[in-house]
Amino acid sequence: MRRILFLDVNGVLNSRFDSGADGLGESHLRQLKRIEDEAGCVIVLTSSWRLADDLTAKLMRAFDRHGIPIWIDSTPDVSGDRAEEVQVWITEHGPCVGVVIDDDYDGFEKTEIRCVQTSVDHGLTADLASEVIRAFDSK
Repeated sequence: MRRILFLDVNGVLNSRFDSGADGLGESHLRQLKRIEDEAGCVIVLTSSWRLADDLTAKLMRAFDRHGIPIWIDSTPDVSGDRAEEVQVWITEHGPCVGVVIDDDYDGFEKTEIRCVQTSVDHGLTADLASEVIRAFDSK
């Protein structure tokens, strides 16, 4: 079954203490690459960055710089919380092993979708990346 990482950007790939000129933290991008490598997952973008061409271009350049494959899709922009958008994507694309990385639970507590929560202060840390990898391995 496909392994899908549903990825937010703000508070995940950047933080209050680590954001580069493009608005993304290098250490966070390295952790994302580690997740992609070790979990064998593909990325579906959930972030509001998916709605702005200039931000998706920055993200593409950063992914390329770190050898991270470009996301395969983005969640639809529906009214509601992010958990609803992820659920709509899963309904439209079929079952998967899915893990969400987000700085806000944003409705995930009401679902069966596993969400690893980051903080805006620190973003995606090595410990949280390990938690994501374990979440994929436990499904």
